Amino acid sequence: MTNTGTGWRLSDADDAGVGYDGEQARRLIGSRFAWATAETWFAADDGRRLGVVTNGARAMVILVNGDDDPGEHLAAFGAEGESCGYILANGQSDTYADRDTVPLDTAGRAVAHLIDHGTWPDDVGVIADRGDPT
Repeated sequence: MTNTGTGWRLSDADDAGVGYDGEQARRLIGSRFAWATAETWFAADDGRRLGVVTNGARAMVILVNGDDDPGEHLAAFGAEGESCGYILANGQSDTYADRDTVPLDTAGRAVAHLIDHGTWPDDVGVIADRGDPT
């Protein structure tokens, strides 16, 4: 499945109606952190939401299929420790296990692939928080 990018848009900004392709979304995630915006949410026309929160080095990447879906998130199986400094839009600062986050460049690449192809790339780990296997 290929998406032209017009089906995904920012869900938290004035330009929420502007469509993003994968490469545009990847670049946006990195630049928003530089603008002191660590949390980015995209919304798809089909109701899915894609969230990325970063501390500049690692990112928590979440995909939900609707409001009641616990979703799934990217994972770095085998990673140990935890990282702090994930600042949410409401000002809350979170700490996540490194197993539940991925390096920022991996996050950008995975988000780009999901937006362009509708699926995660084969080389990223995914944990289904909804309990079903991914």
